[in-house]
Amino acid sequence: MPEGPGLQEMPGNLVVAARYRPAAKEYRVGGDWYDVLALPSGRILVAVGDIAGHGIDAVTGMVVLRNAQRALAFTGHSPRQLMERLNEVTLRTGGGITATAVCALYDPDDRGLLWTSAGHLPMVLLRDGAARLLEPPQDLLLGAVPEYGYREQRIGLRPGDTLLLYTDGLIERRHAGLDEGVARLAADAERLAGHAPDTLVDSLLGTVAGDTDDDTSIVAVRVRGRPEG
Repeated sequence: MPEGPGLQEMPGNLVVAARYRPAAKEYRVGGDWYDVLALPSGRILVAVGDIAGHGIDAVTGMVVLRNAQRALAFTGHSPRQLMERLNEVTLRTGGGITATAVCALYDPDDRGLLWTSAGHLPMVLLRDGAARLLEPPQDLLLGAVPEYGYREQRIGLRPGDTLLLYTDGLIERRHAGLDEGVARLAADAERLAGHAPDTLVDSLLGTVAGDTDDDTSIVAVRVRGRPEG
């Protein structure tokens, strides 16, 4: 995974910044993934995922699931259908891997974001300087049970909105719960809401900082429409 691919301009008036920080810095690989991909339909795939565990099995699983998700996205299926198929891929990958993930499709025509989650942490929406958690359905992680039916949610985005997707390595601390970490992330993101996406993700990596030596991915997606800070 590219650790800091810089600021990307995507179709649909989107600006994207992503950062990846592997726990095993000497190898620069880990079990997290992220993806932002323009599809032939005109929609934009935005996704993050986190393989449970560490080591070569986690890295192998990450490569399989990220590539499978990319390929499945070109079929034109909805996020729910993509996640259901990715769950079957996970079950058949071997090694008993499991993963959490969030998969979203953004439609530039109506600025609608259709998304689903497999046991992943809530996305953070920054709008008008305020942070809001997009609580996911209580659906199972990937690789838990076969033929599982995931649910979708939809939200309309506005010019100036910023969406944050991340993995638990960003917020997880040994002596605090995940809810506390998510709340801390939302508060810091709200304080930094006026910054450009690349500055925002770099600042959050420096201030939120989990302490569990886990891989970390964070993606900021902004809908253009207001001057960058």
